[in-house]
Amino acid sequence: MPAIDHANRFDLLRLAAALAVFAGHAEFLYRVRMPVPFAGHSLGSLAVYVFFFISGYLVCQSWAREPRWRTFWLKRALRIFPGLIVAVAFSVFVVGWMATTLPAADYLRAPLTWLNLANNMAALATVQTLPGVFEHNPFARAVNGSLWTIRYELFMYLVLALLASAARGRRWLYPLAAGVLALLWPLARLRGWDAALEAQPSALAELFRWTDFCGFGVPFFLGSACAAYGVRPRAWMPGLALGAVVCASVASSATLRQVAVWAFITCATFYTAFAGRPGVTPARPARQRVDLSYGIYIYAFPVQQAMTELSLRHGWPLAASVVLSLAVIVPLALLSWFVVERPAIQLVRRWRSAGPRAAAPGAASTPVANS
Repeated sequence: MPAIDHANRFDLLRLAAALAVFAGHAEFLYRVRMPVPFAGHSLGSLAVYVFFFISGYLVCQSWAREPRWRTFWLKRALRIFPGLIVAVAFSVFVVGWMATTLPAADYLRAPLTWLNLANNMAALATVQTLPGVFEHNPFARAVNGSLWTIRYELFMYLVLALLASAARGRRWLYPLAAGVLALLWPLARLRGWDAALEAQPSALAELFRWTDFCGFGVPFFLGSACAAYGVRPRAWMPGLALGAVVCASVASSATLRQVAVWAFITCATFYTAFAGRPGVTPARPARQRVDLSYGIYIYAFPVQQAMTELSLRHGWPLAASVVLSLAVIVPLALLSWFVVERPAIQLVRRWRSAGPRAAAPGAASTPVANS
């Protein structure tokens, strides 16, 4: 694994992606017609691809730095779950409690309240309603419709760890995984694999869709391949990204369009992250990093729903709910980073520094970038 390059714009790109998801919610939360970049691909879905590409890049480096299952999963769990658990509790006990049409005691006694809490804290996100909450919003009843992608993030961590354990330095497994998933995506559509799952009601049908798994997996493992091979920004990347945009815009084939979107996300995200940056540098101290992207992502939907209901109740224009939402979401994201997320990251670092760590052969001597 090449030396880890910390001179990147990943935090800025993730922030932009989180805000794009926020903006993309307007399509169904406010019934506002949003521009569609490519057929079948909203602004929000492209932003989620950006998240998965960056995650694949950073998590691959994380495994290469410390290729041990316990360490790997501790870092992943403490990055995902503390912020998620607090956000879900906020959605249930603050947003839901204030918005429900039921008496408070009935709301707290309702089994659905506690099922929603447990289900979403476990990152399953298959239960999206709360009793008496948001029943008359334009996008009725859903409380936090963004959380479902987190389970796919966890799926990717598992697949990457399995591949990395088996690879033993064979970097070609990462682009191979991306290629296999790219082939499975159209096959799943043509053969109706997701419809077959849905036809047999089961927990798996609610948790997993082949098209989502493959769609997210391709950029994730392309990011991993870029990290494993130490790819550097090249002058041809913007040209390829532009060509992919043209192809995705005019392609009549859903498969060709999807491949073009993956190519665009990969080239555009990677080049934007690294072009014009210096080479390998020491990691910035954690206290200098302020990464609001995850906080915005996990708080945006319930806050937007709450502000929409408030606007409808008082006869305010729905545009007002956008401003109100941002005024609440950004402080919540700041609190999430400084009070929950960053302390959890620092806890991992303290745990790692408390005992001996096995360094990966050829790994860089600088600390791995957080993801």
